[in-house]
Amino acid sequence: MQIKLGEKIKELRKRDRKKQEDLAVALGVTNQAVSRWEANGGYPDIEMLPAIANYFHITLDELFGYDSVGRETKLQSYIGQADQIQKHGDHVRLIQFLRNAISEFPSEWQLQYRLANALVAMGYQKSEPHKIAVRGNGFFQYNGEYNAQNECWKEAVSLFEEVIKKEIDNDHRTSAVFSLMWLYSCMGDQENAERTALSQSPVSISREVLLADTTIDEKAEKYRGEAILGLLHELNKVLRNAVMSKHSLSHSQAGLDALLAAARLYESIFDDGNCGIFHNDMCMLYLYCSSIAVHLNDFGRALSYCETALEHFLAFEQVQGLRLTAPLVNQAKDYRPSIVTLDREWFEEHMQSFPVECTDAIKSNPKYATIFAQ
Repeated sequence: MQIKLGEKIKELRKRDRKKQEDLAVALGVTNQAVSRWEANGGYPDIEMLPAIANYFHITLDELFGYDSVGRETKLQSYIGQADQIQKHGDHVRLIQFLRNAISEFPSEWQLQYRLANALVAMGYQKSEPHKIAVRGNGFFQYNGEYNAQNECWKEAVSLFEEVIKKEIDNDHRTSAVFSLMWLYSCMGDQENAERTALSQSPVSISREVLLADTTIDEKAEKYRGEAILGLLHELNKVLRNAVMSKHSLSHSQAGLDALLAAARLYESIFDDGNCGIFHNDMCMLYLYCSSIAVHLNDFGRALSYCETALEHFLAFEQVQGLRLTAPLVNQAKDYRPSIVTLDREWFEEHMQSFPVECTDAIKSNPKYATIFAQ
């Protein structure tokens, strides 16, 4: 990535018959800093670029030597290169590449959005997994004090906050808001989480609900199916949290009944057994049912619910890429919820509260061998 910013600054300074000292005084930097820029020995801080452009009475694009066509071509080239690096999972290289690109295009949300996501992934990589979330009262909760120290996640928050202020498409805005809300929650910043949530549209005027309510042409069945899936998935998340975050529910038959009711709703909608990606939701529901059954000392039901959860997990691995076939949702092709995919370590942690005989029965069952294989 070749940026000839120093040469451009020198060209503009001479055009306006300014000395290096004049520019340095105007920007509040040393003469040596300006000299270093012009010799391509470094670049100005990104925050200083607008001031440099203003000093020479030009736009940022002109500062970098672009016309509108050349600018867009270069930007799309950087985005394509970043996406290729991301596919290889090289977070360090991707972050450095995007930082350089942003120094050239400091206001481009597409680059900021990608950098924020790369920093979230790097934050995971640099964290100790067992410290991100801790178990308490039979469920996991984020370790806000630990996560708030994650420098990658703090920078990602700033970037996502900047992105959602800009004119961007709905899908990227939704993704950015979702990621931002997760980071706030993970880092214990409930004040900003609430502020951001309250600035969003209520569920009654969500995209899915509005389309389902107002469309009467051939697309109506598709939109109704997407609304059902979206509302079902979000209800599942809210209900799980409501039950498992309250001791009087997470240790009671009432809490178990509420989760089982949600599971039955899923089973009614996916009446042919093909839940697609939503097998993951079912897996989580039945795992939490098994946890409550353990608290009720009903180990037979705990084992049964856990085995049902594992069946859904195996089904999720097999059919998540296939189309849904149940009548209510078989036309819903575009709805893809954000999910937390479970793995062996998650199951292992979940079953720590189980009696040894339950754990042994599950792990010794050949049907689940692939899940618990080291």
